[in-house]
Amino acid sequence: MASPQKAKRKFLNFIKIRQSLNFLKRHLIALFGVSASVLKRLLRVILNHQNSFLALLLLVFLTIVTFAAIVPGTHTFEGNVISQEMNFIYIGKESKLFLQDIRGIKQIENQGKQTLTLTGNFQSKTLPQLNQLDSLKIQLKDSDSRWIIAPANLQATSEINLDELRLQPNTKVAGLSYDFYRNQLAFSLQQNSNLNQKISPNTLDLYLGEQPIKFIVEGYELPDLKLPNQPDNQIPLEFTLNPNNKNINLKFTQNTKIYITLAKPTKYESEQWFREEIETKDVKFLHLDRNGKDARDDLKISTIVEGKIRMAEQERDIKQNQFLMGDKPDPFKSPLNIQEIRYLQIVPKKGIEARFSGKTKQIQIGLDPKFPVSRIQGSWLDGVLPRDAIIALFSFGAATVANLLSWLFSNAFKSASNNSNQP
Repeated sequence: MASPQKAKRKFLNFIKIRQSLNFLKRHLIALFGVSASVLKRLLRVILNHQNSFLALLLLVFLTIVTFAAIVPGTHTFEGNVISQEMNFIYIGKESKLFLQDIRGIKQIENQGKQTLTLTGNFQSKTLPQLNQLDSLKIQLKDSDSRWIIAPANLQATSEINLDELRLQPNTKVAGLSYDFYRNQLAFSLQQNSNLNQKISPNTLDLYLGEQPIKFIVEGYELPDLKLPNQPDNQIPLEFTLNPNNKNINLKFTQNTKIYITLAKPTKYESEQWFREEIETKDVKFLHLDRNGKDARDDLKISTIVEGKIRMAEQERDIKQNQFLMGDKPDPFKSPLNIQEIRYLQIVPKKGIEARFSGKTKQIQIGLDPKFPVSRIQGSWLDGVLPRDAIIALFSFGAATVANLLSWLFSNAFKSASNNSNQP
């Protein structure tokens, strides 16, 4: 019994839907007929009256201008942000000088897989066999391996200098920060392994100076040594080196972390470590606190201390802990399209200042990425006309378009009425 009733109910529903569609069809046809009739009358009036034709041209022009004043356009922006930590990807076509002339280094630490070759006079209590060598090859085996160098005499003025660090295209600089308590500059270099091309190494040139250097190595192998009892690679290897070659060129083909600790606070006004005009993408002023279990639980923390940004003659302040975003309110997956970092410097007791530029349709700012409280958006006319002129033109155009439409339709109906009254 249930089955026939169910079939009957479906049939009745089908009939109702069909009736509704027929009703909608009749009204759409009627509306189209009325609209076509009105447009025909309007066009007839316009073609027969020069004033109406000129009014139509003016209407079209003002309509285009009005829409151009409100439709978003892509514009160049510029800004500066002081942050405690930042990340970016270098996308230039050639290697780029990133750091240079860092003097008086108290300690430099490098973490990651690589190979070191050292020459000179070795002295080691951990491995006395090194005392007989004048050359040593060290292989750091994995991403947790590391080496640390510092002056052997901590009381002497350090002569260890970073001469230059060069970035290869598509290298990500992550976690760039400066710890004022430790006087330590820290960052990591991450190669893009997804590209189907040979990866050139990032290079670091160090000057060791004339003084003995203390080395500490963890997670290593000594491939050239035929030692019957090599030390456990979990035990740090310590030795002092009087180097023959005062300059060391290091090549990083794997991801690596670098920590540079200075002997004393830098003279920020006179020292410029960072190079200018770095072509970039995926510039982010945030820190990702990873849960380790589920990526959805990762916490995105803004590292911005302060800043300003300007686009289309509009300027906004960026407050501490606010996120800086582009068209989409997601500072991690879709950051603001910063195309060039023009300048980097360390600002005392605040962080690293970045001056940048790029192109976008919209800039969004807020403490919560989902609910931005401040926006900058430019129209097609921005960049062509001043902002005040665009506002005035939009107001005039909108009012004039409404009046012209009213006048054209009024004339069309008057003309049609006069024609119908003529014998």
